[in-house]
Amino acid sequence: MIRHFDGALMNAIALSSNLGVSGDTLRDITTIAEENRTLARGLRVFAVHFSFYIATLIGAIAQLPVALNLVFSIANGVLIALLFIIGHDAGHNSFVPGALWNRWLARIAFVPCVHGASLWRVVHNEQHHARTNLKGVDGVWVPMSPEEYRRASAMRRLLERVYRGAAGPIVYYYVVFWIHRVLFPLAPEVRKEWRRHLPDSAFAFVGLILTLMVIAVSGKALTPDRPLWLVFLTGWAIPFAVWNYLMGFTIYLNHTHPLIPWFDDEERWRQLRALAPDTASIVMPVNLVPLYTKVMAHSSHHVQTRIPVYLLPEAEGELRKGYSRLLEYRLSVRAYRSIYKTCKLFDYKRMCWTGFDGVPTAWPLPSSSLP
Repeated sequence: MIRHFDGALMNAIALSSNLGVSGDTLRDITTIAEENRTLARGLRVFAVHFSFYIATLIGAIAQLPVALNLVFSIANGVLIALLFIIGHDAGHNSFVPGALWNRWLARIAFVPCVHGASLWRVVHNEQHHARTNLKGVDGVWVPMSPEEYRRASAMRRLLERVYRGAAGPIVYYYVVFWIHRVLFPLAPEVRKEWRRHLPDSAFAFVGLILTLMVIAVSGKALTPDRPLWLVFLTGWAIPFAVWNYLMGFTIYLNHTHPLIPWFDDEERWRQLRALAPDTASIVMPVNLVPLYTKVMAHSSHHVQTRIPVYLLPEAEGELRKGYSRLLEYRLSVRAYRSIYKTCKLFDYKRMCWTGFDGVPTAWPLPSSSLP
């Protein structure tokens, strides 16, 4: 019996690596990137968003009613996320032409979100993109199996229930990624090469210290009667929490869906991954934040990482013409609720999503395709 799965999600276009994309389509979207990516355009996008980041930070600590400071705090968190998107593209060497420009843009754009650029390249480029949805390599929202869940401690099961519920993105990125994987080289997969990551980790950490110092000094100058804890709350803690939520929410939407399978064996991953999408593109209901709307055209990014965010919608339009694994749906409360109610655990043997009780909640890959 399949429970919870909302059939309305099947209205998604199920037409991600570039398996299933025609050679002409791949050439077309690559051409879009190579012919329209310019240094001037990239620097303009970066300058606009960094300026808004500074402006909203000032608003968050200025002599204003605290309620208005909170509005600016939330906006500042959104701007941190948008700067991260720029750093993400630069980490792929795709935001502007030129490796040196991209490397320094990544470092600077990652200062507000406190990421070491080299660590991000390992975790994201070398692991997530190289083996998308392969457990043990790709670390993005990896589902536990029913067997793992049953064997886990009560605290670990509780944490998994939090992750896989509506509030999961509030805590997920803090716990699973931030300090030990993308700030300092502490996680096992990056610890062996800690020396090569140390310069970028130091750059990010010093950037954090300088940011906090600037917030403290500016807060003292702008609001001398306001306690320092409130300055840090509106100037850093709330924006950083908003950014963390947006990051967790976004990567969840892009990589969790009843139609997206996971694998725990590389040979099986190679054999079967072409049968289903490995990522999803999200159509935003309102284009409130243009750069964020653009980045949700995520399938194009997985097919060709050379496409900068400001060209993704154009590439996505081309991709629809010749990509057999495109999964796209419009974001809504109903769609999000259906996904997190369906995608609790993943049965790697039966190749289907299940509830915490191990009962299937979505259709598996066709049984005739399973070895």
